[in-house]
Parts: sequence; structure tokens; C-alpha cells
Amino acid sequence: MQGQDFLPNQGLDPRALSFASAFLAEIQQAANLADVERLLEAAARELGFRHYAMIHHDDHRAASPGLINMNNYPSDYAAEYFGGLYHRDDPVVHACIAANACFTWCELADLIELGQRHREFLERGEYHGVTNGITVPAFVLGERSGSCNFCSPRIPDLAQRHIGTVQIVGSFAFQTARRIAGGRRLRQVRVGRLRSRWLDCIILAGQGKSNTDIATILDLSPATVKTYIEAACARYEVHNRTQLVIAAVLDGEIGIHEISPRQYRHLAT
Repeated sequence: MQGQDFLPNQGLDPRALSFASAFLAEIQQAANLADVERLLEAAARELGFRHYAMIHHDDHRAASPGLINMNNYPSDYAAEYFGGLYHRDDPVVHACIAANACFTWCELADLIELGQRHREFLERGEYHGVTNGITVPAFVLGERSGSCNFCSPRIPDLAQRHIGTVQIVGSFAFQTARRIAGGRRLRQVRVGRLRSRWLDCIILAGQGKSNTDIATILDLSPATVKTYIEAACARYEVHNRTQLVIAAVLDGEIGIHEISPRQYRHLAT
């Protein structure tokens, strides 16, 4: 995939098809994660983006087998993001729950209801030059979720023009990295973090049920429901029900289909 000075035209650009084809040919030959990251960096540059990030939505403070984290974010921003577990408040990560395909960051308000902490997060990113991106969600049932992102374009409206190309690049890049990192093996041996009764409570909480409602549905006492939810929060190191439901979805413990569409749009508020 040689440098092509790839800049998009309006409408279907044959160069986009050529670029995607070249990327697929090379990513399928990637032998290690360094190869994948090299190709991602080249893709970001040739598509006209300053930054890229392909990550699992998880705690990256300690290295874990199979955990993907490739990015060229500014060092200060990357240290804040991963050291502070900012993915839990990242509206882009939250929008991955509601989106079923590639989306631009200008569409965030159409996917989730942006709250104050989301706006503060976006302002923090803009301060560090991480803005105006495009994201490909990556979900595999029973595994932690992830995403591939390109952001900070050299020219305006670049993300919107590259949705099709980035969907191909991001999907195949994540699939290849997951294979190299041992995703299939990890899925077979993965042990869930949450007990089954805790999951029952979290699913109902994600559907908007109160502790009293959950207790009635599951034939438990409200005190027991409160204990289960607090224990699950402690397991994920989160502070409230909203963060708990999001963490469980992103970790693959519960499925999006188990939470009604009306409710998961509101999860990130």
C-alpha cells in the first residue's frame, strides 16, 4: 500500500476502491500486531487523518492477554484516557452500543443523548486535537467490545466522505488484530466477571427498572437487589447503575438485544 496522496472527491471515487483493495490484500498478510499497526498508521495518513486508535473498550492500565490498544494519540491525551479509564465516559464508546455500522462523531447526538460529562469529554479531546472522527464498532458475542477510529482530518468533512472505506479498513483491521492476539482462544476460556443473578439485575436495570421493580420481577428483596448491584459495581470499579450497565454491555456480559432499544439510547446520559 504505497503512498497515493489519497484525497477524496465528491461521490464514488475509484481511488477509494483501489485503496480498500490494497489494504485488504496487505492486512490479510499481516503476521503480527506490529504489521497491523503499521498498516493502520499508513491508512490514517493516506486517508487524510492525523490520528487513529484501534482499542478494546476495557481497562488498559495493566497489560492483559489479547487486549488490543493501537493508537497515535498525543501522549498527554493517551495517558489521561487510558490511565483514567475515560472510555467509561467516552460518548464515542457509548455510541458504539447504539450503532450497528460505521458512524461519524458528528452523528453522536443522533445515537445517544449527550449529557454534560459527554460534552466535557469532547471538549477535552478537542483541546488535545482529537476531534471530528469516524468510528467502526467491533462486537463479538461473549467478548469485550472494541472500535477502530480515525480522527483529526486534514480537511473539513473528510470523515463523512470516507464512511465506506473506513468501514472496510476498520472491520478487517480489528478482525486481523483479534486473530493475531488470540481472540478465538480467549473466547473459549473466558470466565465471566459477574454472577448470573447479578446479570439478571443489571439487565433489568438497563431496561429502566427500579430496585423495587427488579425485586418483584426476580422474587428477591429490594435489599438483596441493592447488594447485587453494588457488588457488580465494585467488580467493575464503577460508581452508578448507568456505568454498570454500559460496562457489562461493553464487556460482553450482556447483549444489546437484552436491553430494549428505547432504553439503551439513554444509557449514556
